Amino acid sequence: MNLILPPHRETKLGIRRRTLSSKIEVGTFSLMVVVIFLALSVSLLYLAHANRTATRGYAIKKLEIEKNALRTEIEILGQQVSEAKSLEAIKNSGILEKMERVKQPIFLQTNLADSQETNE
Repeated sequence: MNLILPPHRETKLGIRRRTLSSKIEVGTFSLMVVVIFLALSVSLLYLAHANRTATRGYAIKKLEIEKNALRTEIEILGQQVSEAKSLEAIKNSGILEKMERVKQPIFLQTNLADSQETNE
């Protein structure tokens, strides 16, 4: 039996109660184990974060390449639509009905060397 001091300063024999602030003795070996465990935990978290970031980078790059390919395809399809609309507009405009087929076309021949000499 231990001697305890109650709050009103009376001395009584009694049982010593355990308190939360009991001493924890840590040796050098257990301290090294805890430090090594913390270092490994931090390094694994860093590795997982770096791996996740790199994986996202690859996915983003792949999606950007796909986006550029789709933009190119959209431009090509837009040009084809415009070309089809313009040909359809010419066909429907009535201009073709007024045109006549040329029976004897006349072709002019020019000499590029002669035309350059006259320009100088």
